[in-house]
This record gives sequence, C-alpha cells and structure tokens, in this order.
Amino acid sequence: MADGPLRELGETLRAARKGERCSGAVLASRAGVSQPTVSRVESGQRVASVEAVEQLIAALPFSQEEAKRLTLMARDAYALTSSEKRVDAGVSLVPGAGRKLLTSASVVWGFQNAMVPAVLRVPEYATAAGGGAGSFADWDRVLADEGKSFRFVVTESALRTWPGSGEFMPAQLEHLLTFAERANVSLGVIPWGRGLPMMPPHGFTLCDETGVLVETFTAEMTLTGQKHVTPYQDAFEALTAVAVTGDDFRRVVEGVAADITRFIQLIH
Repeated sequence: MADGPLRELGETLRAARKGERCSGAVLASRAGVSQPTVSRVESGQRVASVEAVEQLIAALPFSQEEAKRLTLMARDAYALTSSEKRVDAGVSLVPGAGRKLLTSASVVWGFQNAMVPAVLRVPEYATAAGGGAGSFADWDRVLADEGKSFRFVVTESALRTWPGSGEFMPAQLEHLLTFAERANVSLGVIPWGRGLPMMPPHGFTLCDETGVLVETFTAEMTLTGQKHVTPYQDAFEALTAVAVTGDDFRRVVEGVAADITRFIQLIH
C-alpha cells in the first residue's frame, strides 16, 4: 500500500514527467532504472532502494531547491521503513506459510516457465505433479473468491510439457480457457519465438506486496520484505509486457491443445 509521503512524491514525479511530454520508458532510460520502477514510484509504492528514486528526481527538470526537497522526502520515507523491524521479513521454509500468505492476499500474480501454475491445475495434473488431488481443492477455493484479483503468465513451453502420461492435458488447457473468462482473472502466455526480457530460473507467485512463494524441488520458500518482493514485481511486469492475452491467448492455447490431442492419439 502506498503511504502519504510516497504517494505525494509519486504524483509530483508523474506530473513533472508528463509536463516534459516524456514517456515512462524514456524517463527510465534517462535515469538508468527499469520502466516498472518508474511505474511503482509514480504510484506511490516502494522500490528496492531510495537511490532509484533519487535517480528519477535527478532526471527530471526540478529546480535545485525542489530536487533537494523531494530527495529529503524520499530519504525520510525510506529511512522510516528500514527502521521498522519485521519479524517475518526474510526467507521462511515453514510448511504452510506460503499457503497462508496466498489465501490472505487480495492480489495474486504468478509466473511459470516449466509447468501450469499450481492454482490452475486440474486434479489429474496436480496428482501427476506430486501435489495430490487434495491440493486442487484448496486452490479452487482460493480462486472462487471474487474479492481477489489474479494475474498469471506462463510460457508456451510450460503448456507443451506435462507430468505423467499427459492424457489430462486437453482438459487442463480447456480449464485454463475457462478461467481466462473470469472477471477477476487475467491469463497471459509468452509464445514460442518471442524473446524474454530476462529468464527467471524458476517460477514464482507474488501475494500483494507482502511476499513471494518460490517452489523448489524439495521445499517451498516464502520470501518477505521489500528487498525480496520488489525484484519479483519488476520481473513480473517485464514478463507481462511480452505476453499475449485475450483472443491471442486463446489462439495459442487452442493451438497447443490441438497439437497435444494429435500426439496423444498417435501414441495410444
């Protein structure tokens, strides 16, 4: 959530940028930061460090006095945050911590480059992946909450690989298309042949601005604290920018489903 000083700071920077007829991408290049960082600062949200905010201030045509005032405002806001110790900030391997975070979040973002996101798996996929059919019921209840907002991005490669025999994949892909029609769900896919702005080494799930869930081969890590959350938020925004949604998402998924159906028919 944005606090008062950062909201005021963000609005001031946005007004200055628009007064210059400067896009967020141009300002990001001029300041030496990422475009998602510009968006987050302008919306009053915190980023990884105050230095990025100072770079944005320096890149805009403020007077010397105004630039100094805004820089001090940013430093005071970030100093206040760093002085507030949080017992849950860091890395947790406690079983169930991630699920608790997910069920309490109002906004959930997820990226996967190898598998269908856990919260979108049909029971057969979940069982083949080792999660058990019971886990599907838990995620289904989470998705049924219309008060939550969900955004997921997957690579096309993640849709063309599967655990087990894969006989359930046509139903799994139809399940994705059905969820894409929900008002509180946005699904995107990064098609084959499209370059990525970065290649995350693993999938991840963001819960509000509170934490990140990262599933490894042996455990599920829950990362909290701004130094962990902000880089994942920036990565998700960058990946979203190269994903297709809506009708284009449907076309890619339907194409994958047709290919997999033909493959399954050939081997059976």
